[in-house]
Amino acid sequence: MTSRKLIAVALAFFGPWGIGHFHLGQRKRGCVWLLAAIVGLGVLGALLPVIGPHAGWSVAVALPFVWMLAVWMVSFIDLLRSPNEKPRVPVWQTVAFFAAGLAGPVIASLLVRAFVLASFVVPTQSMQPTVLPNDHLFASRSDRRARYGDVVVLASPEHPEQMLVKRVIAMPNDVLEMKQGRPEVNGWRVPSCIVGTVTLDDATGELDVEFLGDASYLVFYDGASPGAHAGPLYASPDGVLVLGDDRMSSADSRTWHHGIDGNVASSALRGRALFVWLRTSPIDTRHFGIGLAGIVLPATLAHLQPEVDHCLATRPNATPPAPFRH
Repeated sequence: MTSRKLIAVALAFFGPWGIGHFHLGQRKRGCVWLLAAIVGLGVLGALLPVIGPHAGWSVAVALPFVWMLAVWMVSFIDLLRSPNEKPRVPVWQTVAFFAAGLAGPVIASLLVRAFVLASFVVPTQSMQPTVLPNDHLFASRSDRRARYGDVVVLASPEHPEQMLVKRVIAMPNDVLEMKQGRPEVNGWRVPSCIVGTVTLDDATGELDVEFLGDASYLVFYDGASPGAHAGPLYASPDGVLVLGDDRMSSADSRTWHHGIDGNVASSALRGRALFVWLRTSPIDTRHFGIGLAGIVLPATLAHLQPEVDHCLATRPNATPPAPFRH
């Protein structure tokens, strides 16, 4: 192996995809390997919201990294087997290719973050036990359509610089009213099923499965807090009303602007929350890839899975009636 080939191998081992080929004068081959890695990263990142629900979020997040590693391994083997050395490439071109190889994946990731996915940290306990304090979650920027029961990231109506995570309960033109702490949409009581008595953050209360639209999710009612009445609250033609899953410990559409206007405008929605990619809470041993479309019990509540399964098996019709106001 010539000294030039040894340098190419070293560059390929420590540098970006295709740099070894480029150093040997195989410019097109080097560019192909680099583009294969960057384009694959971008495509798999963009498809993450599609792949995740089917393959699992941990798998979906790992796929771009597996792809880049696979491209690196195959390109490295290809370099070792390459017998040809073409005319030397000027040093400045090799340096430029090296810089492009480092910048490309960063740019691809930034584009995915700008147009497809956004990462948020949950600041409060208002969405437990579905989302826990300090959970890091990904939300879909490309799908900001609100649906009944969706977990959404939104800019606070009172403090727009603050990002919040809540659940959509009422759609445009709906009327939401809380009776004994339970929601009614357009005069229709949102159905629920009792799971059992649990303790969350030193508060003991009732854990229910609530059904709304196509969604089934957990809600917690602190037994020490009386079920308060709120409303009626009116969703605007361009707004939705939201609640926290920890119903007695959430500032939401019931309280914003002193309970007069709890609307979240479509422009304030930052995305539909997809999954928790990092969980640090001590009450759960499951730390990565926790989907938010279904019910995933924290480890400390895992013993209630049979009750949850029973509730899901008896799921009622959960489609609210049409708004009755004009």
